[in-house]
Amino acid sequence: MYTEWYATEYFSQYAPFKDWVTGNLVQSTNVYDAWMLLLNLSPRRDARVTVTFFYEDEPPRDYTFTLPAGQQGRLHMQGEADNLGTNNLPPGCNPRKRFGVRVRSTVPILVQATVGDRLPHEHVTNSMSTFYYHPGPLGELEKQWYYVDCVYLTREGMALEEREWLTILNPNPVDAHCTVTFIPGGDVAIGEGQARRVQEEPVEYKLTVPAERIKPTDLADWPLVQPNHPYAVRVRSDVPITVQGIRHIFERGKYEYSRAWAVLDARPVADVEE
Repeated sequence: MYTEWYATEYFSQYAPFKDWVTGNLVQSTNVYDAWMLLLNLSPRRDARVTVTFFYEDEPPRDYTFTLPAGQQGRLHMQGEADNLGTNNLPPGCNPRKRFGVRVRSTVPILVQATVGDRLPHEHVTNSMSTFYYHPGPLGELEKQWYYVDCVYLTREGMALEEREWLTILNPNPVDAHCTVTFIPGGDVAIGEGQARRVQEEPVEYKLTVPAERIKPTDLADWPLVQPNHPYAVRVRSDVPITVQGIRHIFERGKYEYSRAWAVLDARPVADVEE
């Protein structure tokens, strides 16, 4: 128990994306400082920890280290020192790419992620999020995941724009065959005392995540998923996976630097009996 943990995605500023106003590719200048925080829960035994980094387009890479008994440890997944002077980018971690992580330990540990963004050449954080890894080992329950807050915004005349990515981590030695379902919804009508019924049908996409890879998808690349429309998301797989969403918030027409971002936490959920 508590000897295996997963983070679906640590994201990167280096991948360009399309500017919805001009149609040109834009290279973000955000710098994302990402950390892995670990706590050895054993007061007497050192933990031998193996961290595996998973990528979209290259094989996984391992890094192993010892975390002393009863001690906290920090890994900084960035090539330059942070504000505490920590400069310990682990071998196998490439912060120029999106990557997922698996952590395995010989004794129980807790593992937490912290990510903050800043302007280049500055060390003042603009926004920050922290979240626990998902505990393993992965099993039948992790073949179905949900998250409920899914939306991306783009509209002429609106100052705010949002981009949303859905990422699946497949740590298995075989491909994961997945079905992603977008369940439409909407506001609660306060005066009526109920949520408004929607006319749209669920939107479904099928995709394959190669063995020991991550697969991030910009929701704007799925044309049936409408902008400015709220959904819940269900991901089903034939093998255990982990799932996470990332939303970046921009000022319309200014995509070189995001104003903020959010981690959209997903949960594994068994089928509900009728």
